[in-house]
Amino acid sequence: MGKVTDSVTAAAKMAGEAVEQMEQVAKGVEDQTDAIEQAAAGIGQISGVVQNNSATAEESAATSQELSSQAAMLQQLVGSFRL
Repeated sequence: MGKVTDSVTAAAKMAGEAVEQMEQVAKGVEDQTDAIEQAAAGIGQISGVVQNNSATAEESAATSQELSSQAAMLQQLVGSFRL
């Protein structure tokens, strides 16, 4: 009966160790999930900034074209005056 008790005790100890290892794995997975969520949030923020910068660049390009057209018209108007 001593061998059976020893075997059961050893099995229980190994089961406890396995449970501890599974808990460590679960904690590692949880930590990785948190890190991935933070990275995804950061990427979302970067995406928003890039979209905003793109829109601003488009607006600046349009404004630049408008100013160029107005400068050309002003140059024509000034060119029509004679001193």
